[in-house]
Amino acid sequence: MFKRLLSFLFLLASLTVFFASCKKESDNSERYYTQATRGYYPLQLGRYVVYDVDSTIWNDFDCTKREAHLQMRYIIADTFTDAQGRPSFRVDVDQRVADTGIWKVSTVFYATPTTTGLEVVMNNLRQTKLIFPVQDNNKWEGNSAIDVNEPQNQFYNGWVYQYSKMVQPYNNGRVTFDNAVIVDEQDATLNDPESMPNAYAERTYAREVYGYDVGMIYRELTHWTYDPGNSANACRKGFSVVMRAIDHN
Repeated sequence: MFKRLLSFLFLLASLTVFFASCKKESDNSERYYTQATRGYYPLQLGRYVVYDVDSTIWNDFDCTKREAHLQMRYIIADTFTDAQGRPSFRVDVDQRVADTGIWKVSTVFYATPTTTGLEVVMNNLRQTKLIFPVQDNNKWEGNSAIDVNEPQNQFYNGWVYQYSKMVQPYNNGRVTFDNAVIVDEQDATLNDPESMPNAYAERTYAREVYGYDVGMIYRELTHWTYDPGNSANACRKGFSVVMRAIDHN
């Protein structure tokens, strides 16, 4: 009798978990426009994500390397209609220099969900960050709207975004998220200044990771160039930024 009771309780618990999971998935599907994969970038007023941000700047003028740490907070602050008549969202970016510091408004960017993906305009650059549906190995030209003829934008040329490891856990170095998808954007290297000091070199690496029902949980963007020219003391010029999500609502 006791064994039968244990079996019944185990079955009941299993069914409870099963139906709860189904309900959660259903709720998320309805919450994100009946397409669950849109939940990798939830757009709802008041939602926020806090990031630890580590940056490096290489200055070829005085051959310095400057590193900094701060925190950023992305808050979905308002809605509006863009120039094409599409519903869009304003995202406020706050920052502080210490974990206990006062948040100060730094900048804003804009996010527009479309029938095929998600467009983000940041620093006057429009990029297609995601395409729908989210699916492993799907590829797209996320920087197609950027004028790469502008000298400061040339390193964005030729990027091909690609999804991988969808619905798998991801540890960003601070927090582990159960359901994530990786977006590899660019990974290009030309020569190495350490081993080839007399040759031109450059490095561009970009990756973003999105957590379901969270948004972006990791970002790494590195771009530097090295031009020895006629100088015997040539140095790198560029930057590297790593963002790791540590809190969200």
